[in-house]
Amino acid sequence: MIKCNSCGATYRKNDSTRPDYFHACAEQILVTSDVLDDKNKIIKPATFRPMPNPRNENLKPNPDKPGEYVMISEGSGVTEIE
Repeated sequence: MIKCNSCGATYRKNDSTRPDYFHACAEQILVTSDVLDDKNKIIKPATFRPMPNPRNENLKPNPDKPGEYVMISEGSGVTEIE
């Protein structure tokens, strides 16, 4: 398993037994949830903040080497976990 150091998400390492997965952190982090009244109407909406240093494993063309691809953003890296 892999843990994203930017957002804390965990996911399986890519291997030859399943399709590849390319992790991308959410753009925003929930700070406070909606506050609802007794009829489930929102009386105070949720608040969010931007994700600091997000990871995006999707690929883009390498600007220095045509025909090669690089990760969009490494973010804060990953940690292998059991």
